[in-house]
Amino acid sequence: MAFFDARQEHEISEEGPGNDARPSVVAARLERLRLAIARIEDRGDPSGRGRGVNRAGAQSARKVPDLLSLGHARLDACLSGGLSRAGLTEIRVRETRESGAATGLCLALAVLLGAERRHPLLWIGQGNGFAEAGSACRAGVAGFGLDPRALVTVCARRTQDAVWAGEEAARSGAPSLTVLEIRGNPKLLSLEGTRRLHLRARESGRPFILLRQSASAETTTAPVRICVLPHPAAPVRAIAGQNRLIGAPVFRLRVEKAPGGRSGEFLLEWNVHDKRFDIFAASRAAALPRPVAALPFDRPVAAGRTRPGLAIGRA
Repeated sequence: MAFFDARQEHEISEEGPGNDARPSVVAARLERLRLAIARIEDRGDPSGRGRGVNRAGAQSARKVPDLLSLGHARLDACLSGGLSRAGLTEIRVRETRESGAATGLCLALAVLLGAERRHPLLWIGQGNGFAEAGSACRAGVAGFGLDPRALVTVCARRTQDAVWAGEEAARSGAPSLTVLEIRGNPKLLSLEGTRRLHLRARESGRPFILLRQSASAETTTAPVRICVLPHPAAPVRAIAGQNRLIGAPVFRLRVEKAPGGRSGEFLLEWNVHDKRFDIFAASRAAALPRPVAALPFDRPVAAGRTRPGLAIGRA
């Protein structure tokens, strides 16, 4: 395997195929694989143990990662402490119609990262992406607790232009958070493309989010990949007997990739007043009651299934 060096391959061959099932052999192989992946991602020894004088020296010289806690102990533990404040994080939504949840999550993260006029939230996208998924409006931005003047939007014509703008923004270190919103899985943002974004953002010490609409999970350099799904909010209980108002935004986060190989699914509620995420219990969720449209009397079937890449269903 390419992850192992020649010495490690030699050690594996000596163990022999007949010993593959022994727990100690499997555990040793997994440990070596974790170390190899950690070296590729420049994270050092994930076990925290020294591996010789040179490795110990390199670890002591490496900076302690600056992490953003999301206020959920199990989620933070899954992310090995939280989201990195310097480097690339990948967020994806399965279908374009779910992009609103990812947009809200990025706005909340921008608040936690201290976006303001001098160091704004820079949002880079393309016209077709904004047209399908929508873009953050002034009232919506303020509703998440972010000053609308702290949001700068760049609309690029081509994917190449959007990626170039993202790399330049990551290199500059001026934005408090850069979001590059892209449709699908373009080849331009495969391993090599995401590696450049990750290195630029890490060198400048700023976070960078690659937000993919209607995208599948693929191998990239991002240390963390999260799939965001919408979730019903809790009813507003301030009005007795009236559950007609939409409660605080709730996000279902599915951690698909994280340091240490952990994964999990978590519910977070955004508290705009205290500007923090709260743990959300699924039992609090309630769908907003509203009238359901009557079935058409002059057509035999309902509208066809909406394609994943489109936010609006076919007529």
